[in-house]
Amino acid sequence: MTLVYLGIVAAVCIFATLSVYSKFWDYGLTADVSFSQNEVEEGQALLIREKVENRKMLPLPMLMVKFEMDRNIKCVDSVNTSVTDKQYRNDWVSIMPYKRVTRKIEVIGTKRGFYSIDGLRLVTSDILFHSLHSKAIQNYSWLYVYPARSRFMQLPEIFCRMYGEYLVNRQLQEDSMEFKGIRDYTQSDPMRKVNWKASARTGNLKVNQYFDSSSQRITVFLNISQKGILRYYDLIEESIRIARNFIEGFVHKGIPVRIISNSVDKLTGQEIYLKEGAGLSHIDACLKQLAKMDIYAPARNMEELIREQNMKENTASYKGEVSLLISAEQTPELAQAYLDYAGEDGSANWLIPIHESMKSYLTKHVSDKKLRGTSGNYIHTEYLVMEELER
Repeated sequence: MTLVYLGIVAAVCIFATLSVYSKFWDYGLTADVSFSQNEVEEGQALLIREKVENRKMLPLPMLMVKFEMDRNIKCVDSVNTSVTDKQYRNDWVSIMPYKRVTRKIEVIGTKRGFYSIDGLRLVTSDILFHSLHSKAIQNYSWLYVYPARSRFMQLPEIFCRMYGEYLVNRQLQEDSMEFKGIRDYTQSDPMRKVNWKASARTGNLKVNQYFDSSSQRITVFLNISQKGILRYYDLIEESIRIARNFIEGFVHKGIPVRIISNSVDKLTGQEIYLKEGAGLSHIDACLKQLAKMDIYAPARNMEELIREQNMKENTASYKGEVSLLISAEQTPELAQAYLDYAGEDGSANWLIPIHESMKSYLTKHVSDKKLRGTSGNYIHTEYLVMEELER
């Protein structure tokens, strides 16, 4: 009889335990998964913080924290991680009553993009491992992986040339209707700016100063479309890195920069257009926009976008603008649209990331003659060979 009573007591205890775990296992149980920082560069390491709190008397000896993230956020320690179309993480923890468990997972942002961890799931069993219980928890943590800076050796020289063109155009495009003041003459000043009355009065050559016209900005056109069956995504990614170099360089010089691209924003689905701005906050906005570019979504022809922009803003009011087109795709139609945008007095610059095998084809089908306008204006072109980065 004693054994029977003991068996009944044991059965009641087991039933009670199972009932308690089934009803209260998730009471006071919270979990959170977050990135240690929200902005990193390609190839930079960071941490994912995994935090679980158990605010009740009931222990959870076997609790699994499950979440998924993009495979481009690579875990340094691949234990408990499986990779297919996404990356799935399953971590076991044992948490006692009124305790908190925090783990840190080192990861690397291997590729430019915008990533998030949108939710997680907690899975546990009762103390007798008789049954499983599961609970979904809302969670939102996001990460911008900024494009790295391009390492092409030609870029500093091209930047200096464009900066020089900007300074020259800025002098030429002063608004003669907006008088600013008088200053001493320098050798770089044209004689037409000399104020002869002020010069005669002071005995030294003086020149008039005028406020800059509204054309003083630099436009970066970033093209992701490629005609043909094959798409070279490495060339597009390098184009984005090149854009970062020039945006940061010009903004650090105090020059307003804007971005126009036929790529769409990964979050909004809208074509990318970022108005001109300057300062560190504008650099941050530009880098976030570059990170969110979705190069796999359909994109319309760049020449169509440039012509539309030309008609929309009436570039006569932006005479002498310095602009930069970054495009691996090179066609006569794109060249003509860009020439029309720049006009006679604009400075048109075209950077073309390519593979070595492409150069002979491109130069054969898009000659220098096709990169010149009827009014004598032309495009400064520069081929950037990807294989040179590996040497």
